[in-house]
Amino acid sequence: MHAPLPVAPKRRKPTQSRARATAQAIEQAFVQLLVEKGYAQVSIRQVLALAGVGAGSFYEYFASKEALAAVSIRQRVRAIADALQQSAQAAAGLPLPERVDALLEAQLQAPLAEPEQWAALFHLERQISKPQAFRELYREFVATWERGLGAGADWPAGATLADAAFAAHAIAYSLVSQTLMARSERPDAAALRALVRQAVHGYLSVVAPRAYRGCLVF
Repeated sequence: MHAPLPVAPKRRKPTQSRARATAQAIEQAFVQLLVEKGYAQVSIRQVLALAGVGAGSFYEYFASKEALAAVSIRQRVRAIADALQQSAQAAAGLPLPERVDALLEAQLQAPLAEPEQWAALFHLERQISKPQAFRELYREFVATWERGLGAGADWPAGATLADAAFAAHAIAYSLVSQTLMARSERPDAAALRALVRQAVHGYLSVVAPRAYRGCLVF
């Protein structure tokens, strides 16, 4: 009798964490090449080589370079949005200037830590982001600012939270994104952070003057 043939072991399916790690490696490789070469000059082949993955892995997660670009932007903006939400929750009940500082730090930390990457991402966002997707995420940021500003008894009854939240987010977002896109040199992170704080606190001190009475935060 012939000896039974050995049974081939079944292939293990990639775990969720492993799959996410592969996708993240592809995204990180894309962003690195985006900074070095610019979007038009980045090819999927270059991304695969830098990430160390095969074409099959790429198309398992992304339909095209455009899809990869959109996901790379959204993931990073999504991380800031999550940090902003956590900051709003953690700072609830603190004096308004302290709540604002917490929100600003959450929103500024990533772009100021990696300005070259974010400059490239901000430029690319304007090329590929669909208006509806941009509006939805923008509204989420504003809603988080609204919760953060209103999470204390010191918000004045006569001041419209929605308008103040929109303005505060717009000031912070615009100052950071336009500074990174418009200037070729690496920004002074401390100076830019101070400028944003001055602008946002200055605006809110007019909207909610009693909350800022006696506070020299800017």
